[in-house]
Amino acid sequence: MFKKLVCWLLASQLLVLFFSFLVYKRIDLLSYINTSFTIGALLILFAASVFMARTGFFDAFVYGFQRMSSKFNEEDVRPLSKLVTLRVSMPFLTGVSMMVLMAIALFLQSSS
Repeated sequence: MFKKLVCWLLASQLLVLFFSFLVYKRIDLLSYINTSFTIGALLILFAASVFMARTGFFDAFVYGFQRMSSKFNEEDVRPLSKLVTLRVSMPFLTGVSMMVLMAIALFLQSSS
């Protein structure tokens, strides 16, 4: 798991550098902070959304929409929590790690 987390973290840092250069046309500490916050927040938001769907939070809404749809029979209706099978521990841990790295960079930016 640690090796997988390191691979995810390295890939996300390369993505941060790529988008930093693409959006800001330069790579400096401020553009790194902004880009890593955005990507880290998106990873955490994605992980939280999938986690909520897996716990059954949206099952009642999906059940109501499936019942109103004419193409679903009563036996065809499955809860959303059974349909979502994604594992989101790596995106969540990567997002949190990116936020920690962003906070360290922000501390370095403010202290200089």
